[in-house]
Amino acid sequence: MIEFELNSQSYRIGKLDAMRQFHLSRRIAPIIPTLIPVFVKLSNEGSLKSNLIGFADVLGPFAQGIADMSDEAGEYIIGACLSVTQRSNGQGWANVWSAQAKACMFDDMDLGTIMQIVMRVIQDSLGPFISGILTSQQGSPAALTQTG
Repeated sequence: MIEFELNSQSYRIGKLDAMRQFHLSRRIAPIIPTLIPVFVKLSNEGSLKSNLIGFADVLGPFAQGIADMSDEAGEYIIGACLSVTQRSNGQGWANVWSAQAKACMFDDMDLGTIMQIVMRVIQDSLGPFISGILTSQQGSPAALTQTG
């Protein structure tokens, strides 16, 4: 389990099982190519804050990939990631997602918070898969600029 603090709240995330990792990776596969330039630029420049204007070129395709995603795929990604997430309630840990209701259990969790948690779960559960793609792409800068 990974524990972290976000917006003055303590969270912990578990790992998705192999089948849910597979289904999650299928749904995020269309945006993985758009993430590669973002990660390469981050590794070269350190953070978005260092050159926000420079990141606009690489963030545009990622934003379009999210916009093109079906509602079903987006809801699956959020539900799968939040299903392995818990939040401290001061006396223990409570699930942040109700699979039956398909709803967040905390009213104060906004989209910004949810998306940060989703990214952490994806990074933790699919990290080796994505790292393998990034490693192979970083070795070939031309591959980043080629279009199909």
